[in-house]
Amino acid sequence: MNNFKVLRDSLIASVTLLALYHAGRSIVGSIERQIFLHNQSVALKAGQVQAQQVNKELRDGLTNYRSSSGIERLARERLNLAGPDEVVIRIGK
Repeated sequence: MNNFKVLRDSLIASVTLLALYHAGRSIVGSIERQIFLHNQSVALKAGQVQAQQVNKELRDGLTNYRSSSGIERLARERLNLAGPDEVVIRIGK
């Protein structure tokens, strides 16, 4: 009877240790996953802020080009156009 009790206690201790081991691994895995997700969240928020800044710059640019002076500047800079009383001079490189 005494051997049976020792064997039973050993089995219970083994199962308990195995359960504690798996619980510990699960906790460590969860912590690592939380850290990974937090880092991704931080990176996404930084990207979102950067995208919002680019969008603001683009909106400001569109606002500038909606005016007649903005359209005129765009035509001069990008299309090499000139006004009726102006002459375009190109200098080759």
